[in-house]
Amino acid sequence: MDSWINVVLAVIPPFLLLFIGSLSRKMDWLGKETDRTLSRFIICVLYPCFIVYHVLGSSTPVNSSEVWLGSLFGFFAIVAGFVTSRLVCYVCQIEDKAKRAFCFCSGIFNYGFFAIPVASFFFGSELVVKIILFNLGVEVAIWTVGILILTSSKLEFRKIINPPAVSVVIALCLQQLGGRDLFPEFLWEVLSMIGNCSIPMALMIIGASFYDLLIDYRPSVKFRVELGSLLTRVLLVPTLFIFYARYGWIPQEVNWMREVLVVQAAMPAGVFALVVVRNYGEDTKTGLRSIMATMLISVVSIPTWLWVGMTWATAK
Repeated sequence: MDSWINVVLAVIPPFLLLFIGSLSRKMDWLGKETDRTLSRFIICVLYPCFIVYHVLGSSTPVNSSEVWLGSLFGFFAIVAGFVTSRLVCYVCQIEDKAKRAFCFCSGIFNYGFFAIPVASFFFGSELVVKIILFNLGVEVAIWTVGILILTSSKLEFRKIINPPAVSVVIALCLQQLGGRDLFPEFLWEVLSMIGNCSIPMALMIIGASFYDLLIDYRPSVKFRVELGSLLTRVLLVPTLFIFYARYGWIPQEVNWMREVLVVQAAMPAGVFALVVVRNYGEDTKTGLRSIMATMLISVVSIPTWLWVGMTWATAK
């Protein structure tokens, strides 16, 4: 089993991509005006190609049990984060006006663009497909339970029907119709090239956004929001996920769920959550503080929880 230092070295590449994005923003090589366009391009083109390529290229076809069980685990993983962050609100005495944004941002982990390269490195490319299935449930939880927490009323079920979710459904349908064999070699190569751009591009865009967050950051009173976010995302939720991976009920059809939970346990709060908070007119300062704290500490927390998970929760 890898030592903690080896795990640290293994997660450096995603952090380097974040750094390159931040540096590019600082040097004005990647201007703020490009964020919206590039983000839409990643979500609508690059990431769907990534999903289709990996689902159809998997050595073991996805079955229906994996789809609904994987999504169910993803749904309840996010709900567990929301419940935990809600309880932490009372422990840390978060102000009433900040509670919604705190619960939403602290409850959501960085489930996609950061988790996927980490999972691929430690557990192989086959786990990427499993995380894609898991993330279907994550999306449903965010746009139903999460939006209820954030706004108390404004549910938008149409948000669940987004390009990544649709691409998963399309990929599963194509798998039933013939899968990889449906694509001529040149088209498969193009799909691979486009899809492989998605994670590096997304991480650099996140890094640029992180630089903006760092510039605008102002701490909360007595650091209550920051400490609450760390308590939620860096201690309580990872402990819950790791213990469940070790002792919890996991059906045989999704025995890979232990590895997925270990990866997701290590993730910091997702920068994407702040975009949602801003779009719904909620407290962006609180969201910024929640995300900033977990992102900064993630340099240590990600390899630590991965090491704990791999040496204990998933050890054979």
